[in-house]
Amino acid sequence: MNATTNGENTAADTAEVKEHLRAAGGAAANAARARAAQAQEWARNNASRAQDWARSQLGDVQQRIEAQPYKAAALALGIGLLAGVLLTTLASRRSD
Repeated sequence: MNATTNGENTAADTAEVKEHLRAAGGAAANAARARAAQAQEWARNNASRAQDWARSQLGDVQQRIEAQPYKAAALALGIGLLAGVLLTTLASRRSD
């Protein structure tokens, strides 16, 4: 940038600075878009893998329940009772 003798910028200098700022802003926007696209692709891939894992686990649980229905029912009853006791305890402490 060239400065005049009295320290003021010329119109050409101002235009040059604006053009550099526009270019830098455009480059930053493009980089942000590219990074967002990468993050989106990463999230899609991981979500797909998580869904596949959950489906396989659900299938395993269904097979176990079908193989041992009484054991599964007893386990569910025990978990329900434990959860009820914990929630009742928490609720009674909050009301005090």
